[in-house]
Amino acid sequence: MMQQPPRLRSLLLSSMLPRLVLLVAVLSIILFALSFHFIVKQTDQLQQQSVDGLEQDINYIVSDTTRQLADLAANDIIINSLVDFEQRDNYLPMFFRSLNLTQAKSVEFALFDFAGNRVIDKNWNAVIPESLSSAWRQQTLGSSNAYSSVSKYGVLISVPVLLRGVAEGALVMYVDSLQSLLAPYPRLTNQLVTDSSGHVLFSSEPSLIAPNSSFSDFDDSGYAIKKADWQNLTLYSVKPTITAYREAAWTGIVLLAMIVGFVFIILHMVSMTGTLAERTLSTLYNDIKNRLNSDDKTSLRLDSDVEAQELADIREAFDKLIWDLTEVSLSNEQFSNVLESMGDMLVVVDQDKQILLSNKRFDDFCHDQYGEKNGILKFIMQKLASSQSNELTHFSVSTGQERFVHWTKTSLADANGNIRGDIYVGSDETEQRSLESHVKVLTHAMDEATVSIIISDIKRVGQPIIYVNSAFEELTGYSREEIIGHNCRSMQGDETSKQTVDQIREAIAVREPIETTLLNYKKDGSAFYNRLNLTPVKINGEVTHYIGFQQDVTQQRQTEQYLQDAREKAEESARLKSSFLASMSHEIRTPIHGISGVLQLMASSELTEEQKHYLSLAKFSIQGLLHIVNDILDFSKIEAGQLQIEENPFDILESLENLQSQYAIMCQEKGLALHFHFDLQGFHVVQGDDVRFRQILSNLLGNAVKFTDSGCIEVTTSIQQNADNSLKLLCSVKDTGIGIAQDKQSTIFDVFTQEDLSTTRKFGGTGLGLSISKQLCELMGGDIKLESVKGHGSTFSFTIMLEQADEALLKPVHHSSGVKREKGKKRKVLIVEDNDINQVIVKQHLNNHTTLSAKSGLEALEALNKMKVTFDVVLMDCQMPEMDGFEATKRIRNGEAGERYLNVPIIALTANAMKGDKERCVNAGMDDYLSKPFDAIDLIDKVEHWASIERIPNKHSDFSL
Repeated sequence: MMQQPPRLRSLLLSSMLPRLVLLVAVLSIILFALSFHFIVKQTDQLQQQSVDGLEQDINYIVSDTTRQLADLAANDIIINSLVDFEQRDNYLPMFFRSLNLTQAKSVEFALFDFAGNRVIDKNWNAVIPESLSSAWRQQTLGSSNAYSSVSKYGVLISVPVLLRGVAEGALVMYVDSLQSLLAPYPRLTNQLVTDSSGHVLFSSEPSLIAPNSSFSDFDDSGYAIKKADWQNLTLYSVKPTITAYREAAWTGIVLLAMIVGFVFIILHMVSMTGTLAERTLSTLYNDIKNRLNSDDKTSLRLDSDVEAQELADIREAFDKLIWDLTEVSLSNEQFSNVLESMGDMLVVVDQDKQILLSNKRFDDFCHDQYGEKNGILKFIMQKLASSQSNELTHFSVSTGQERFVHWTKTSLADANGNIRGDIYVGSDETEQRSLESHVKVLTHAMDEATVSIIISDIKRVGQPIIYVNSAFEELTGYSREEIIGHNCRSMQGDETSKQTVDQIREAIAVREPIETTLLNYKKDGSAFYNRLNLTPVKINGEVTHYIGFQQDVTQQRQTEQYLQDAREKAEESARLKSSFLASMSHEIRTPIHGISGVLQLMASSELTEEQKHYLSLAKFSIQGLLHIVNDILDFSKIEAGQLQIEENPFDILESLENLQSQYAIMCQEKGLALHFHFDLQGFHVVQGDDVRFRQILSNLLGNAVKFTDSGCIEVTTSIQQNADNSLKLLCSVKDTGIGIAQDKQSTIFDVFTQEDLSTTRKFGGTGLGLSISKQLCELMGGDIKLESVKGHGSTFSFTIMLEQADEALLKPVHHSSGVKREKGKKRKVLIVEDNDINQVIVKQHLNNHTTLSAKSGLEALEALNKMKVTFDVVLMDCQMPEMDGFEATKRIRNGEAGERYLNVPIIALTANAMKGDKERCVNAGMDDYLSKPFDAIDLIDKVEHWASIERIPNKHSDFSL
């Protein structure tokens, strides 16, 4: 007995259930993983917010309390109390009783005089360590600066009470613990503050971690910890990890319930779909069967609400075919015409499966297949053996593509109702399937596109919108129902550019594409900048629609404006900083030059041995001060981007030998051995910045000599040639000095940093030398590092990148082409200098020559025009009132001082040391450059050099800073 085939509903369920289970499992895993990741990420963000909030609270407490104390210190009552000793007891106690700056319960205030004696206090019972007491006194009473400290000893804030800009006393607030200051503030998580030793200064949950305990004693298993450093403290956020897991578990339960519900809904839909398909097909089968077996050929119809239109069409086609074959008798020619006129393929077979007739479409179809007609028909009959219709896939030989044909089988009966064979009708649905698939792909792609797409019909009145995708709804807030049928003008507003709208209308009027940006408004009224690209769509050569692509570029517009504002602010900041550094360079170097010049003049006079000793001490101090100033200016130039690395040929062996000779004397005075080792691989002349190389090595050698009392100093220098022919210089300075502690080595290259305060007190220094050396190495393509053991010496090693150079490129000193030297004459020199002291110093240095002085550029031009005598050299200060040296030099070169001074040698005297000073001097027409403070020998040498050469018209020599 033949086994009954399964029902359609069972087939659908058995086919879809495994796929549905797999899909649900994959979705469950992905959703749970994403949920867990999101919860963990949210927990981490919450802890970061907690740490940031704690840092803001501490900053706010310290800064706000310091500001309030400063306001109190500026109060006339406080200031008068430090000078009004007789009356202050009448009003000062009442004033102090009213003080209340924080929410902490135990707050102590005190007013101290300049000597550090307490004048009056409120609740002052503080026991402050000597180091903390000394620190605030030195900072506030000694330096007139505010001071704050947060440590295990409590919170201490002091501000100076200023009288004429000098601290005459100090107002001090002390809280015994950070816990009482931070306790009133709300907390997102458990928060801690510890000092560098792990001592707990504040705990938002004392029951979890007690204040004044050690954080290292806390068992952090089962807790998520986030920390951040603030000054010398460490801020923590502590949250139990079980919280995140609990949230993840609840999320998983909710997701699981949703997925289970989704599964039941899908199963129900599949079951209903199968039931409906079974009922429809069964009804159609019974209808056809009854009509074939019944004398009454009236069609049995399904309810119009249940039967699908496609089934009704099939039913009507079968009715017509059966009527034509059984009830209507036509001639062979007429019947053949009917068959050929059919749009479908048709073949009729008898009970022996032999072909009785077929139309041309079926014959053509068989010619386009592999195999013979009978074989193709056999394949079709096998597929329809158990069903009345089926869609089969065939391969087309001519196109190489698959063809989809829907075949239908109908029994062929004679006039008596006897079955004589079967009729097979095939409908080629390949083109329709391809078209439907293509339309579905395009529709899906447009609807799922991330760019807003809109289509309007310009042939209809008002040019209404006929399509928008999902991205349009997300962008504008309008749903499809709200916008379709309306014009885009509904998204325009008062701020929308009328000119841009007119441009769009003009482009549409002439059927041209356009791309523009205009201000539109969303449904909620918020404005956004819309990047709109309109493209015409042609049908049969006529533009009937426009398709628009929209993109929200509001953030891009805001970013462009922000970048423009930031660029302008950065340029203005760089200009102001450069101007400030140039001014500071001039203002600092000018008085140093005055002191140095006077000391040089004193050295040339008759002095006792004691006076000479004092003079040498003063010169040494000036050199130290100038070294500090140069370090500060170098650091400032690096920070401002003003420091420029030169690329000139120099003899590195000569530079090393000069440094060896210079520091050999210093080492000999301290009883130290100095050894230099060279391995230059024959590269004596290289291309690079000789001045900065010597500055780096001098800093390291100076430190080695300073911090070494016995033993030796070794300097090792080598050069390696890279594959690209560039050179890498490796240099190390090793000493047997005091060494550097391991915990201090990581900060030794920081700005204003030395190992500790005792080092500064004993050896001096600014703490800038190593920082500048590190930055110079990096600017020259290298780096610097330290190896040291406390008490056993240090080794500083650095690298810089150089290039090969030809020895012939080395510039000789004082040899300009096209000049002739002339010596032995007494020269006439015009000194243009606004500083009286500098005028006196220069005149004394040039007492063997005739000099005349002017205090500004205007006076210099007047003197050059009115004096009959012709000056041989002009010494020109760069910064002067009324007219500076640059402007005066330009006017001299332009002939405003007369033809005789067009080529007069002009030597710049400047206290500036910034990037661009050399270029400004050259552009103004100056011949040489002296940077203050300068030695008398350098000044005399330059004056005699330039005064003794025969000038070539309109030629000015190049010089280096």
